[in-house]
Formats: sequence, C-alpha cells, structure tokens
Amino acid sequence: MPITYQYESLATLRERAKAEVGKVVVGQGRAVELLLIAAMARGHVLLEGPPGTAKTLLGRATAYVLGADFNRVQFTPDTTPSELVGENVTRAGETKFISGTIFTNVLLADEINRTPPRTQAALLEAMAERSVTVEGRVHRLPDPFLVIATQNPFEQEGVFPLPESNLDRFLFKVYIDYTDLEHEVDMLRLPHTGVTPDMLGEIMPLLGIVGLDKARIELDATIVPEEVARYVVGVVRKTRVLDGVMLGASSRAAIHLMSATKANARLEGRDTVTIEDVRTMAQYVLPHRLIVEDDDVSPADALQIALDSPILAEP
Repeated sequence: MPITYQYESLATLRERAKAEVGKVVVGQGRAVELLLIAAMARGHVLLEGPPGTAKTLLGRATAYVLGADFNRVQFTPDTTPSELVGENVTRAGETKFISGTIFTNVLLADEINRTPPRTQAALLEAMAERSVTVEGRVHRLPDPFLVIATQNPFEQEGVFPLPESNLDRFLFKVYIDYTDLEHEVDMLRLPHTGVTPDMLGEIMPLLGIVGLDKARIELDATIVPEEVARYVVGVVRKTRVLDGVMLGASSRAAIHLMSATKANARLEGRDTVTIEDVRTMAQYVLPHRLIVEDDDVSPADALQIALDSPILAEP
C-alpha cells in the first residue's frame, strides 16, 4: 500500500522528521535536515566521521522517514561491481538480468572508501546517470534514488580515497561528530534490545513517493532573485582564483549549491531564496570540492574568503 505524505508544509516536515529520527539517533538534527534537502534536490550525501557515531543508523532512519525502499551495502576490498549493479545470468538458454543492491530508493553505501576504484566507478555512474549499464544495456534506477555514503577518515590501511570526480558527485559532505554530553546521556535512555536500538519500527514515514514529488515541485518553483544567482556564481568563480587553491569549485557545484539553497529556503517556510541561504548551504556543498596546495589555507578558509568577496559582475 503506497504511503501518503504526512505533513502540512515543508517547514513542519523538517521538525517532524527530526523528531522521528530522534527516536533512534540523538543530537543529529542538522544532519537530518541536510538529508531531507538532498532528497528534495535529487542529490547524494557523504557522511564522514569516527566509528560509532550512528552514521549507518542515521541513514536507515532517514529512509524510514522518507517512506522509501532501502538497501545497504557494506563495502570491502573484494566487493565487485556486479554485486552492486547486477549481472546477466543465463539459465536454460534464457538470459535474464538480476538486479544488484543499487536498485532501491535509498542506498546506504557503508565505508565507501574501502572498496576499489572499479566498484566506486560503478556507483559513480549510478549517482550521475540514475542508471547502470551491464553488457551494453542501460537499466534505469528507481525514482527517487538517493545514495548516503559513509566513510571513516581515521582509516589509513586498505582504503581507496575517493577521487575528485567522485567527490564532486556528492551534493553534501557532512561530518558526523560525537554529540555533546547531554545528548549522549539521552542516548542511553533510548529503548534498546541489548546493544541494538529498539525504535526503528516506531519511526513514522512522512513522505512516500507522492510526498517527495510534491516537495520537489515546490523546490523547483522557488524564486531566485537575480542578485542571489549572481552571488552563487561569484562565490564559485572566486574559489578558482584564490591563492593556495589548486582546484576550485566546478560549474556542477554551482548548480548543486543553487538547488540546496532552494531546498533550505523551503524547509524554512519561504518561497524565495536569500544570500544567507547560500552562505548557509555553501559550507556543506563546496569544501569537499576544493583542493588546496598551501598548508596555511584549508578548504573552509578558502570558502570563507570566497563568500566574503565573490567575483561579481554587473547584470
């Protein structure tokens, strides 16, 4: 039975989603908002943080809130592309395509940096094209399709760092850190079966396919003033000419930033974006796309300079 959307407005959806995810993951309200924005904007999210910070649980809980099909793949050095995308199998003289784990609405790609480049490339095609190609034949993925990838930045052996082309496919890179003291105490009060959270089944689906389509229509209708559009482009262009920055943000990054900005405005109950929306979203959209060559300048530093002094041209 299809799930109907359970919200009055996108602003109320934001608060209800945080409350639902909070049944199993405490203190990560901002991450929940960003995952909602990514789903609305048709983007993908990379969650980075130390082990045990509920990255996997956060992804699963978000899928429950979206009311979407969910698959999880645990990446290892021997994970093959066929496990991910599927393969053609011949039985009794008949060839049939057997779909892989990627055929779902929300894919949790756990420890994405532990799988080799060939498998990462298979995921990259799916993220970019919303389809996979097996033996020359294209297979469309379900809509919506959202990848929530995780990685542990402290792993040093047996890892395959994501190349810039892969990182550029992620709308957001979000660092999931340890919560504060009070939230960790609240975490202990959550119902558990042994060490396993016991409330996933209590999470109420709020969107479903119909609700997400409605949210996307609202996002596409968001008003973008001329000065805001020029500010987005000005910030992106400034990152390309900063001293100490070897690789600035791409044109794709500008599109991603604009989409995230629209979604952020909608979740705050507005139909028009502002420069402040851009400044808020840029800290999640742009730093992972910048490569710096000067140890004295971090991607966050470079972004701040670009936000404060973008390259603007008169209309």
